[in-house]
Amino acid sequence: MPDGIELTVNGQARRIDADPDRMLLDVLRHELGLKATRLGCGQGQCGACTVLVDGRAVTACNTPMWSVSGKGVTTLEGLGTREAPHP
Repeated sequence: MPDGIELTVNGQARRIDADPDRMLLDVLRHELGLKATRLGCGQGQCGACTVLVDGRAVTACNTPMWSVSGKGVTTLEGLGTREAPHP
């Protein structure tokens, strides 16, 4: 995939050179260093890997990168700061 996958992560436009079938969780943790999203059950049932994609909760452990192309992804890191947490 020469052009990469374009998406917005926590308000920042990104282009990720990754296999389109690679799981979003893996890219968030290993490529972008966003460690708040965790692997729990690996089947999308426990919720440890939940992120928002265009405002909708999805499990990142079973969401392929191709499905978030052109969309906005918000992780826990994008919900606020220690000084000003998201409600």
